Amino acid sequence: MKAIIMAAGVGSRLSEISSGKPKCLIKAAGETLIKRIVRVCSSRGIDDVTVITGYEKDLIHEELGQAVEFAYNPFYPVTNSISSLWLTREKLKGDVILMNADLFFEPSLLDALLRQRKSVVMLSDSTRIKTADYRFCFKGDQITHYGKHLSNSQTDGEYVGMARIDSSFTERFLTRLENMIEQGRTNSWWEEVLYSFIPQGVPIYHHDVAGTFWTEIDDPKDYDRLQAWLRGRTSSITSSAIGTSPMPAIR
Repeated sequence: MKAIIMAAGVGSRLSEISSGKPKCLIKAAGETLIKRIVRVCSSRGIDDVTVITGYEKDLIHEELGQAVEFAYNPFYPVTNSISSLWLTREKLKGDVILMNADLFFEPSLLDALLRQRKSVVMLSDSTRIKTADYRFCFKGDQITHYGKHLSNSQTDGEYVGMARIDSSFTERFLTRLENMIEQGRTNSWWEEVLYSFIPQGVPIYHHDVAGTFWTEIDDPKDYDRLQAWLRGRTSSITSSAIGTSPMPAIR
């Protein structure tokens, strides 16, 4: 199993929190987002990890050292994550987990993804509808519609930012990725490679992680949400330790 982590973006909406550093270097509970992701991957036996950098790449290199392999997208200011992924196309063999570097998630989310055996599985959260950013509409375990334009009534869940591509599908995925790059679609999100199969009737599956905490850190509200969850978790642990009823976690 390999993991490829997208970490090329600037994260300009978080500049006051990140102090101009890449947003994956924001700290939560004393650890940067990217270091935590790599640590969780390693704890699950995923040691073949590639981090794709762009903005302030040296800071990410310094943070992770030799724990991972690096790829660099020198065109990060004018391209998007599909171009970053294309630069690591030689890694798209066998079973691959793809994820964005601005994530904080409970490790059980990665466990759920590792258990999947379908050709392609994207994590979703059916509890996140009114506040959802990128939205999914489901039919059973398959994604039927997708996008930020979906209304609440059309939305069955929010995309988490993590996907698993089985070895049975990686070659097909790679071919489609290369075709899209050849068509000049260098400013697309990498997930659009997967979405391009849906209108053709090729199933792209989802797995609902409702009830498990996760958040992407795109703006200060996301960061505040994470800090509130961490405070609530700490309060629960402390209360349990002294034998009192734990306070509910703030979500």
